[in-house]
Amino acid sequence: MKLRSLASSFLLFAAAGGCSSSDAPVNIPPDTAPVVDLPARATNISGVLYDPEAFLVAFMTLPEEDAEGALPGLFNGPYTILSSIMGGQVSLSSPEGGAALVSAPSDFLGSWGVVGAPSGETTTYLASATPPEEAVEPNPDFPVPLPPATYFPTTYVRPILASVTQCYGQAAVLVGNTGALDAVAQAMTEAGTPTTPADLVDPTKTGGVALLWVHDMSFLADLFQTPVSSIAEVSAGRLFALDWAPPEEALPGQSPMGFMVLPGSESMLGYFALVLPPNATEPVTVNLVDTFVPEPEPDPEAPPRPYLIPPVIVEPRPGEVSVYRAFGQIPMPPGEEPPPGGGLEDPPPPSPEPTWTCYVPPPPVELPEAPIDPEGPPAG
Repeated sequence: MKLRSLASSFLLFAAAGGCSSSDAPVNIPPDTAPVVDLPARATNISGVLYDPEAFLVAFMTLPEEDAEGALPGLFNGPYTILSSIMGGQVSLSSPEGGAALVSAPSDFLGSWGVVGAPSGETTTYLASATPPEEAVEPNPDFPVPLPPATYFPTTYVRPILASVTQCYGQAAVLVGNTGALDAVAQAMTEAGTPTTPADLVDPTKTGGVALLWVHDMSFLADLFQTPVSSIAEVSAGRLFALDWAPPEEALPGQSPMGFMVLPGSESMLGYFALVLPPNATEPVTVNLVDTFVPEPEPDPEAPPRPYLIPPVIVEPRPGEVSVYRAFGQIPMPPGEEPPPGGGLEDPPPPSPEPTWTCYVPPPPVELPEAPIDPEGPPAG
């Protein structure tokens, strides 16, 4: 966008007419006035780098008196502090291309920031995180003992719409070798393919591993929502349904953080891992079904269930972990709107509210024509 410089016009006028008030004014035609470029539109983007699996474990195990009524979906609670990661770097990449913008290493609270990111009404970024070089010790205040974790490069596939002056409170995530990846590696080894967590992000052995969380509908609360028990099926790759139990139970196939692979394709946690084959290039569709069974006399204040869950499209990302989230949608008859609230009210946004305008919800996706058979065999 061009802006005609009035200041330049005044300077030219003074130079041509001198300082004498008796001199006749000099008129400069508008079409010859100097023009300048306005600076490119930019924004500052910042947020928290955290371990989503540690966040869930903290939510499951932190005593209620220590939580102080914190909303788990916001950044100002103890769950975030317990699961934040120090020393990781976040890079913001745009689907339109261009060089990635890289933050300084995250601080002791997991905070990171990028200054001067190009912005616009349609400018979006994905946050990818590079882990610290050394293994990360868990927060000493964590409610259950956890081992140190070695983290892998992780992309959070949830677009950030950089369309405001300040864009803070954004999430970036890192996934390590002591959670679901360890459980998946054990299951693959047991099935005859010796595998380690590091093998899952080796581009010569897989096309990447995607972790998918299924939650109640909400676009403000990004870190965590009530899990939706789900069944999943995929068009390609190997799918693993996941569960969690306290690590001290030491169940067969349980990872050091407490995650384990379930038989079949149903997860009460709404948590799944998808391992893509090496050299994969085509997107993979994950279809999801809410397994909720209504009570004979359902709560009139509760939202209609089961939810409709749009499918998730997973892009191959060899050499890294990708994290996706799917949100249940209220099923309504054609032409009818969901009831106000209905048990799905978003928590009040933090102050200042414009923080949350940086998010762009996933676009609506058509649901599969044929529902998944809950009793059918798991795909992959």
